[in-house]
Amino acid sequence: MAAKVIHGVNAVREALRAGRCVNRVYLARESRAHGVDALVDEAKTLRVPFDFVPQAKLNDLTGTREHQGVAATISPLAYASLDECLERCPPKALLLALDQVQHPRNFGMLLRTAFGAGVAAVLAPERGGALLDDDVVRASAGAAFHVPVVPCPNLSQTLRTLKDSGFWVYALAGDGDEDVFTVNWADRSVLVLGNETHGIRPGVQKACDVTVRIPLCGGLDSLNVSVAAGVALFQAMLSMRRG
Repeated sequence: MAAKVIHGVNAVREALRAGRCVNRVYLARESRAHGVDALVDEAKTLRVPFDFVPQAKLNDLTGTREHQGVAATISPLAYASLDECLERCPPKALLLALDQVQHPRNFGMLLRTAFGAGVAAVLAPERGGALLDDDVVRASAGAAFHVPVVPCPNLSQTLRTLKDSGFWVYALAGDGDEDVFTVNWADRSVLVLGNETHGIRPGVQKACDVTVRIPLCGGLDSLNVSVAAGVALFQAMLSMRRG
């Protein structure tokens, strides 16, 4: 597979820090965005080749002018397997399952939120959702390099496998039976979020143990999926730490 191009100070910095296979870093001669000097130092430390190039070359390489004067070529992002996920999970583990989240920006923001909340892996159907591509990497500001993503041929069956491995599965929905702030989060938990428009599919819903909700004020019936994930994941993390 051909190398991919990422751009932006945060995305390139996170790729370097994550130990990804960064082939070469490109920096605009005309630009000195905040953080560029530190990127050069990091590339030198890791012995990653870097070049100062004309701004026009970065525009052509990235297909945009919104690159902050920084780009890099990397090997394609790799997916993880469910077996690898289970082998690496600690005794207390929080997983995030995404049921056909469509928009790359949402997917990227969810990965960044998951990384911040200490999520061990993100599960997603092989078909019907956003792909782990350059748009997702940019939206995650590089966090996509740190969180294992597990593609699932059948998400419902994957959730059942996780339940057999000691996980408790929580579906997040506006009409959930339990409050995310008062429910008893298990030491090994999976949070399931649905599609931006249609929510969680019935078959996936049936594979969950309990449905939880975020109490909202002002007559709101829902939040953006990445915002909702942030609320629920950090509450789950807090509950698991206290337990």
